[in-house]
Amino acid sequence: MIRHKKALSGVVGMVWAVIQNLVKNELPEQECINAFEKVTLDSGLTCYLGGAGDTKEMQFSINVADMSVEKLLITIGGEGASKSVEIPSVSAVIADVKPYGAAYTYQNAIVAPGKNSGLTYIYNLTAGGFTGAPTYVKVTPYIGGEACSTSDQVTEIEACPLP
Repeated sequence: MIRHKKALSGVVGMVWAVIQNLVKNELPEQECINAFEKVTLDSGLTCYLGGAGDTKEMQFSINVADMSVEKLLITIGGEGASKSVEIPSVSAVIADVKPYGAAYTYQNAIVAPGKNSGLTYIYNLTAGGFTGAPTYVKVTPYIGGEACSTSDQVTEIEACPLP
């Protein structure tokens, strides 16, 4: 009987080792599943800045919970067209996107939010080829060198409240 228990514990140990290896190999995919709840758009801070001038802009805010991302793909759509921009995890100047704030210009560098943080950005709709208000914005995180599924989207984009 004692020999049987030792043999059984050896089999259980081998099965456990195989399961651990499978879990380790699937880790990037698991991180993408986790990103669904952890990389989000703040719908209250996502809005259209029409303005009286020639430049139309859109404000959007991204929150990243307890995880890190390599970059974020932001897709903005409207009027039968869409544009995508990548926001990297290292500071870079990205065409037609600037940090939120009156002091910033489109020549300022931006960076994706870090772990447990959020950032707000302004996208130049006019430069992106849009003539009216966008109808949606989506965020897709990249983890482990792979694009995850879209983790969040806002499909009702209203005019930003006046300051």
